[in-house]
Amino acid sequence: MLMNRIQRDTRLGVGEEDERMKQGNVTSVIVERLSSGRDILEGLNELVDAKNITGADFTAIGAVSRAVVGFFVGRGQYSEKLFEGPLEIVSCVGNVSVKENQPFIHAHISLADHKGNVFGGHLLPGCQVAATFEVIFHVHDTAMNRTLDSKTGLFLLDT
Repeated sequence: MLMNRIQRDTRLGVGEEDERMKQGNVTSVIVERLSSGRDILEGLNELVDAKNITGADFTAIGAVSRAVVGFFVGRGQYSEKLFEGPLEIVSCVGNVSVKENQPFIHAHISLADHKGNVFGGHLLPGCQVAATFEVIFHVHDTAMNRTLDSKTGLFLLDT
């Protein structure tokens, strides 16, 4: 049964190299910590600018005293929600690409309150570090670019 599924997936092109797919290598790893009071997105943007990063992925953990997250509602629009802390960052994942010739950070953040409720969305300006924000970047040797998708109104990764 498993073999049939693998064979069927292969016929559909899953697992085969796609001529649209970009491939590259991780060229460096950057470990950074943002201190209490810093705006997360501002700190990430400063690091990306200072290191001239045009393609990377990252993960982070830590805590925030307040968070602003976005929820996609369609046609390139987001609704914003403010959460007051303290809140634990359960996970924060994202990537760095180039949008309209400028470095662009796209990240999602999951947060937990003291009762164990978890919520999240797009990382937006206004997320303020509480105790720490520890981030690990995997910098790629291939720039990742975004172009406007007419169907969604979003700048999506080129593949």
